[in-house]
Formats: sequence, C-alpha cells, structure tokens
Amino acid sequence: MKTTRIAAAAAGLASVALLASGCGLFGGTETVTVTSDTTATVPTPTPTTTTATTSTSTASTTTTPAENPVVKATTALQTDLTTLGFYDGPINGTYGPMTTAAVKALQRRADLAVDGVAGPQTWAAINLALGTETTGAVDMLQTALKGLCYYDGKVDGVFGSGTEAALLAFQKAEGLTTDGRFGPATANALANEWPNRPSSCPGGGGGGGNTTGDTLTIGSPDIARTFDLSSCVVVGSGIEATGTAAGGYTLGFDSPKGAGGTLAITGGGLNLDGPVNTITISLNGQFRASGTFPGGDKWTAVGTCSD
Repeated sequence: MKTTRIAAAAAGLASVALLASGCGLFGGTETVTVTSDTTATVPTPTPTTTTATTSTSTASTTTTPAENPVVKATTALQTDLTTLGFYDGPINGTYGPMTTAAVKALQRRADLAVDGVAGPQTWAAINLALGTETTGAVDMLQTALKGLCYYDGKVDGVFGSGTEAALLAFQKAEGLTTDGRFGPATANALANEWPNRPSSCPGGGGGGGNTTGDTLTIGSPDIARTFDLSSCVVVGSGIEATGTAAGGYTLGFDSPKGAGGTLAITGGGLNLDGPVNTITISLNGQFRASGTFPGGDKWTAVGTCSD
C-alpha cells in the first residue's frame, strides 16, 4: 500500500494548482489582495562581542548569531502561501498583516478556524494542498526552538505534539498567549530571543520527537490536540490509526471504509467516541476528516499517514 501511494505522489503534485484554485479540497476560489505590510521588520541579529580583561574571565554563554531560523520559517511560509495563490506580497520573513491575511484566506478555504495564526491544522492543510508530508517552515521553527532549548526532538518538518509542547513552553516563558501556534507575536519573540540563545542546553529541551512522522490534529470544542501516531495505515478508502498526545490522551481512528467509522479519544478526563462523517485522502497520505461527538459537538481532523 505504501509503495503504491509513494509512486502515485508524483502524479499528485500536478494537482497542486487545482487545489489552490478551488477545484480540490479547499472549495471555491478566493482572491486575497492587500496593498502593504506595515509591521516592522524583524530585527537582524548583531554579532556578540566579548571584552578582554587582564584577570581571569568567563567565556560568553551565547553563540555567535547565525542566520535567524525564525525569519527563514516565515519566509518559507510566505513562499508556500504564494505557491498556493493566497499571498502576493514580498517574501521578506516578516509575519505582518499581509501574511496574516493570506493565512486567514487559506484557513477559510480549508474550513478551519480563521485567525491568521499557523497552528498544526494550518500546517497540515498547507501540506495537503502542496502534496508534501513535511514543511520547510516547521523545520526552521523546530531549529529555532531547539537552539533556544525548548525542543529536543528531531528537526523533521513535522508539526507534532513535541513541537506544539515546545511552543507552549516558550510562549509561557515569554508571557504570550499560550496556544502552541506560530503567529506574529510568537514569531517576533522567537526572532528577538534567537541572538541570545545559550551555547548549550542543560537537561535537553522541552519537546519530544515523533518516531513515525505521522500526526493527526483534532479541533473541537472538547479537545484541540496534536497526536503523534504510533501507527497509521490507509485501508481502502479510509484510515486506521492509533496515537497519543500531551496530557495523557490516546486516540483510536478506525474508519477503513471511509465515512462511517469511528474516532475515539480517552484520557485527560475525556471519553469521547463518535462517528466519522467525512474523510478525504490525498495520493501521498495526507487526509482530512470530520464528524461529531456525543451531544452533537463537531470535530475536524487533519493529518499525515505515510506508514
């Protein structure tokens, strides 16, 4: 099954233009036009200097600043949004009003919460439209979080629970809104902190790795979590998967025939079990699904299944 899907992925790249123009998973066509971006440019790191003394001195605890990966993450996001037809501004690494508007337009097309902040569902939707399983922007974001000692997982471009946990920890430390997502305020704070990163990280960072690279992000009134999938298999027109998320949550996704299966989440005081109403799978294993939990609360899921 995996070999067939990988072979078909090349053909799936030809459909990117259709997905971006509304002929695929995002629905109708929408044009985003913004004339200027007034957000200040992210500061460029300046070299760190050390003053010599005649007595014994302590070496600087900071490294020599390199190219800021946070700026590169935003640049990669802008490039992806341009490819998909949502962004027509400068590729400058500044997460300003134009980038926010483009993210909102993509979220609206993908039927996600529209807030202009790039969270795991937004990254997965970008992958889905591009026909890719990883995102260069997430790779750079993980690099920044690792350098600042908040992430100790693999730099693999997969926005899993470890990346989410690392962002939450950074946001809490900086007094930002703790939502585990990459938006203008978080991007600016990360960029400002990068020049002051320590030369080493005692005890490692704050995020775990994802051994399979497969993820499923749930959005609902009851739970919004990114699950690292320990197993995920495309079966027929559906998916069978199991996984875990921070907070002691476990997930079972059993919908081998497409719509009509079930999604169950336990742990963290929750015991949710509801039907899968819709499911769409791309040629390379990206998928979207929706359904309801007991009581009628709706949920959506976006994920990657490459096993």
